[in-house]
Amino acid sequence: MEILVRKPFFLNFKKVPTALKILCDDISGSLVLTESLNKLISLVRTKVDEALLNSMMQFYDPLLHCFTYRDFQLIPTLEEFSHLLDIPIPDQIPYTGEEGGPKLEDIVAALHLPRAEINKVWVNRRDYSGIPVDFLYEKAEIFYKALSMDALESVLTLLLYGQVLFHRCDKVVNRAAIKIFLSKNPVPTLLGDLLHSIHARVSKRQGCVLGCIPLLHKWFISHLPRLVIRNEEGLTWIQRIMKLSYGDTVWHQKEFEGTHAENFDYDSDTTRKKGRFIKAWYEVKKVGIRDLGLRNYIPSDLYFRWIYDRVVEFGIPYAFDTPIVPRVTPPVIPVEVEPYVPAPDEDLATTVACLRQEKADLEKRLREVEAEKAVLVGDAKERDGMLDYFSRKWKIEDFISPDQIHSWEQEIE
Repeated sequence: MEILVRKPFFLNFKKVPTALKILCDDISGSLVLTESLNKLISLVRTKVDEALLNSMMQFYDPLLHCFTYRDFQLIPTLEEFSHLLDIPIPDQIPYTGEEGGPKLEDIVAALHLPRAEINKVWVNRRDYSGIPVDFLYEKAEIFYKALSMDALESVLTLLLYGQVLFHRCDKVVNRAAIKIFLSKNPVPTLLGDLLHSIHARVSKRQGCVLGCIPLLHKWFISHLPRLVIRNEEGLTWIQRIMKLSYGDTVWHQKEFEGTHAENFDYDSDTTRKKGRFIKAWYEVKKVGIRDLGLRNYIPSDLYFRWIYDRVVEFGIPYAFDTPIVPRVTPPVIPVEVEPYVPAPDEDLATTVACLRQEKADLEKRLREVEAEKAVLVGDAKERDGMLDYFSRKWKIEDFISPDQIHSWEQEIE
């Protein structure tokens, strides 16, 4: 069967404002902030590769609401976003848009600002309403110089909510972002925001994807093997993604063994079915490991066959010389293994628990070291750039315009 290949399309992505990057670098470089705030600031520092994101979008399947690859599918989950941001999902209904605007007294208490100041600067336009971004930048600078840490962290967190997590307007942090900031439950809305925007833009094959783009970038990179990221073959992103297979992909199931699963029926048509969307959240049930039982992480041959048929039907962008063959699982040959017999004085359960804890501690330490390494590499590059800058042999032309020099020469003559 001939595989239909769709024509590529290119989307834009909402960028993090440069002014916010500078502010976060200044503050985090000289003050010790809370771990949760540092996690949010890490999104600002994420170098988003739009070529990678546009390559991702070519594989989005509007019918199945997921990214469909050669023999597997990917879609962000609540657990993954919660893990990447280190923000838990509380037992409450997330923001739906039906709650009304945030209360002034709640904003005043959260930002440690006088009521009169919030009232004075509050913007209420036809297209948007909220707190001006310039006002929040000004307050952040004041609190930074005064070392008012509680107020500074609150204002900076609200800026991150309004200009990174839920960036809709460049001029203000809008009512929705403020409401979610006060609720401290951003993860479900982040997931819904991104999925809805991706679905809408890919369906139209044009436009700007809204939502937290750095988080989307970090999520996808976390599933890529190191060889694909290093790219020693010098391939484009689209070529690298076409080569991905189920066995190559990094899966995170071990990190969520002790967490919950949530049954949620996602529907991207929120305009027509918003009522059903809100009602569905009241029916979400958290299910523990004991209720789920043992998980089977190995897909069946029927699944691989189904994915193959979907790739052919939808025209996922694979080169004609890239073989797409449904996987066939080889027969399992049972191997007789002598059962392990613990020593009479050995507590097997305790030994297994200790080994699992030791493994978890080592994996956590590895992630921390890799994160520290990334920061050090970034700092080293920045220092090299500054060293190169200050080691230049400056000339008068670097500081004074040619017209000014010419004018002085005429005066001297």
